Amino acid sequence: MVRRMNMVKAAALGALAFGGVAKAADADKPVYLQEDVAGRKPLMSAIDRTGGGEMMKDIGLDISGHIELGYTYSFSNPPGDVLTGRVFDVQHDELLLHQVDVAVARTLAPTDDAVLGYKDKFNVGFKMEWIYGYDARFIHSNGLFDHYNDDTSRNEEFDLNQAYLEFGIPVGNGLLVTVGKFVTPIGFEVINPTQNALYSHSYLFGFAIPFTHSGVQVKYNLSDSFYVSAGVNRGWEQSLEDNNGNDGLSYLGSVGYTWTPGSGGQPINFIVNAITGPEQTGRKGNWRTLVDLIASTKVADQLTVALNADYAIEDDAAPDGSQAQWYGVAAYAKYELSPMFALNARAEWFNDKDGARGLGTNVYEATVGVSIKPFPDNAIGSNLVIRPEVRYDYAQEATFDGGTDHDQLTVGVDAIFAF
Repeated sequence: MVRRMNMVKAAALGALAFGGVAKAADADKPVYLQEDVAGRKPLMSAIDRTGGGEMMKDIGLDISGHIELGYTYSFSNPPGDVLTGRVFDVQHDELLLHQVDVAVARTLAPTDDAVLGYKDKFNVGFKMEWIYGYDARFIHSNGLFDHYNDDTSRNEEFDLNQAYLEFGIPVGNGLLVTVGKFVTPIGFEVINPTQNALYSHSYLFGFAIPFTHSGVQVKYNLSDSFYVSAGVNRGWEQSLEDNNGNDGLSYLGSVGYTWTPGSGGQPINFIVNAITGPEQTGRKGNWRTLVDLIASTKVADQLTVALNADYAIEDDAAPDGSQAQWYGVAAYAKYELSPMFALNARAEWFNDKDGARGLGTNVYEATVGVSIKPFPDNAIGSNLVIRPEVRYDYAQEATFDGGTDHDQLTVGVDAIFAF
């Protein structure tokens, strides 16, 4: 399945996701307050009790979403209250409505499931996901909502994050063909905050990789632990326009493998992604090539670790017209203290000394945060997560606060309710 949450990556991010805890329903409460009996999110649980849920279940249809609010405070003096090096949490001392997300999907599975499987029959799925909020301005793809580029006075915007069809073809273990706009499978962190452990994002997520693609992708599971994927698309953040006006195509491939050591060792998930193609406006000859590696494992019952590394090269991409490279690595750890609390940490280095990604220097960051579920035993309340964090950034050249400081210390917190 061509999306960030693919088969192997689902295992990597599964420990970071959150969901409801099954409880008995209380018929005396309003539908929206009744606790779920089947592990469903609040919206689908409410639909179940109106009579429409059974019909939707029979055809494999699901409606879900989330709301995210966030706040960041910098201990320095960022000009215009804009934080350097951030992706979505770019405003100092301001409460942001990051995302109101709604998705309607029929998600296929490479099994012989009677409703959604495609291993032994032809099947069709889809996903349409809309985002409204502060984050949408940063992920628009060319050709969609371009009018926002001329209206900088708006803080919250709309974006059609994903809109694709899936065709499950019963060839061998099942062949999945995805056509449309989808989030990139590249990178460990994702646009959807419910699948990340920390509030702020890495430099790799914000500067090294694309957000979305529009094109065709084909995925085949060689086994339960091994898949390959390949396809063509219009390029980084390109939809209805061609690949940056150069009439070229980008080529995206992925390989995922889960290795389980002998003697009861914990599975280790590996993903290698690569994309190549011309990404410069009006210039078909200068190709951008990016290779992405993700590895993750659960080293103990309570501890999950992951590593993400990226390397990219592009001709004539530096400010002086020379060839540019950018690369970096980020390490992650999550420790489950209890159903209510989890400790999360990230350490990262990113090299953009050639200046192709707008930083022009080596940057480092370390982030420590806590995921808090105030109501872990409540089916509805368990979908609320609050994530305070402390982050320290250091740049080899003075980069922060308008190019006057080498470092930047911030505290932040967001609240997410998944429905």
